[in-house]
Amino acid sequence: MSYLNIISTAAGDAAKVVSRLRQFYRKHEDGESFHTVDVAALVTQTITLTRPRWKDQAQAAGATIRVESELGPVPAVLGDESELREVLTNLIFNAVDAMPAGGLITVRTRSEGGSAMIEVSDTGSGMTEEIRQRCLEPFFSTKGERGTGLGLSMVFGIVQRHGGKVDICSALGTGTTFIVTLPLQGEQSGAETSAKNGASVLRNLSVLAVDDEAQVRDFISAALGMDGHRVEVASDGADGLRRFRDGRFDVVVTDKAMPGMSGDQMASAIKLMKPGTPVILLTGFGQFLDKSDLPGIDVLLSKPVGIQALRAALASALHPR
Repeated sequence: MSYLNIISTAAGDAAKVVSRLRQFYRKHEDGESFHTVDVAALVTQTITLTRPRWKDQAQAAGATIRVESELGPVPAVLGDESELREVLTNLIFNAVDAMPAGGLITVRTRSEGGSAMIEVSDTGSGMTEEIRQRCLEPFFSTKGERGTGLGLSMVFGIVQRHGGKVDICSALGTGTTFIVTLPLQGEQSGAETSAKNGASVLRNLSVLAVDDEAQVRDFISAALGMDGHRVEVASDGADGLRRFRDGRFDVVVTDKAMPGMSGDQMASAIKLMKPGTPVILLTGFGQFLDKSDLPGIDVLLSKPVGIQALRAALASALHPR
């Protein structure tokens, strides 16, 4: 499991949490940046991100919790990926708390009419009708000192800000299902349209993705594969250099910090073999680095990386201004 990537993603999300504590019911403002979000990918990533809580901590407490996903086809939604991941994280954690003796959490996706539906179900004890009606209120909690009463309130506020709604099906002894309804992606902003058009223009690239973390490699491969690119992966700099020497690639995407040969060292070697090959460097310290100090690097891309940022980096690497 890519613990470093999980930590990086969680840290990025946490940076936004504090600023939203006072904004449960704030409306979406025109200046806010919403982007295309792949719902199925978001669910898969969140299940991995929350695994230490629903598996490791639960097992340490003597409970066994399983999380299953039933991912029906869902078109993209327009939103803030970090906020929507926070919605799913809070709903999964709430389900874990509802099953102290263990049980099953099921996360489903489907489309219905003009909406994307995300359901999080648990096999816990369920809620009384009074609790069901009040559980989305700020600071309402049934967990005593263990609860802040903020998690489900933030779920409600975020979903509302995305133009969606939250429904709750629950009764004592039957478990609970939270149903999040989000509008499907509508008209895109100019930036979103450009990013999507850029993905079309850059179809059928041959990409070498190099990272020592399997989860990062899998994400890059899946994200670029959706746009029609052929992706070959390597697990470290030396492996990447061998694959580059034996193959033909239009662009290289590589992590910086890897054991043995680092990404920028590999990039320098690649430039000696084929100077015109664009190289995108992934790093968790992008804000502290200057591309001019990294010979062989065409684009710096900060982790955690999303699909839109990856597409933009490809466009910038292949068609520099």
